[in-house]
Amino acid sequence: MKMVKKYLPVIIITSLLTLLPIVFGFIIWGRLPEPMPTHFNAAGEADGFMPKAVAVFALPAAMLLVHIVCIVMTLIDPKRRNIDGKPFLMVLWICPVMSILASGFMYAYALGMNVNITTGMFIALGIMLIILGNYLPKCGQNYSIGIKVPWALNDEDNWRATHRFGGKVYVAAGVATVILAFFVTASKVLFWVYFAVVMIACGLPAVYSYVYYLRHGKKED
Repeated sequence: MKMVKKYLPVIIITSLLTLLPIVFGFIIWGRLPEPMPTHFNAAGEADGFMPKAVAVFALPAAMLLVHIVCIVMTLIDPKRRNIDGKPFLMVLWICPVMSILASGFMYAYALGMNVNITTGMFIALGIMLIILGNYLPKCGQNYSIGIKVPWALNDEDNWRATHRFGGKVYVAAGVATVILAFFVTASKVLFWVYFAVVMIACGLPAVYSYVYYLRHGKKED
């Protein structure tokens, strides 16, 4: 496939970067505790543990599997031509970045460094929402990336309008998430406010798309 040939170097690099935490984990193996903290509560305190081997090897491997599935699903999309370019590059970089960040925070905590994983991950998620919001308006109709509600998939004008609106909502949600990251550990209420922000960001564009459909109707092919 043309897209595979075009992006093969990036696919290989991002796949290797997804596994990079394994290399670092092997280097510091002797300094890591057994078991490893792998889950954290709203206060950033460890409340879940796994064997060291699982934390170091299995978690990045699981991220690689997700990475491969995302690539395959994008490449077999009937409308994959509309994903070519920056939107596909975004797909390629999400898993390696998240793998490195998640494992990096986990290693730092395990080594006794003064890090708040909840705050760090919220900031990372907020930045990801901001980036995604900037890319959404650039996505053409497809079944892999974007706000894939039927009213948008059946009408190109609806798709464009929905993704312009959705982009603004995602950016706003991302900024709110970054701000909440500095306060969320101080209050459980704020922790749930964050989830409300994410749910609104996910649901509001779908509602907008349906309202657009009701006002403008479905365009015939």
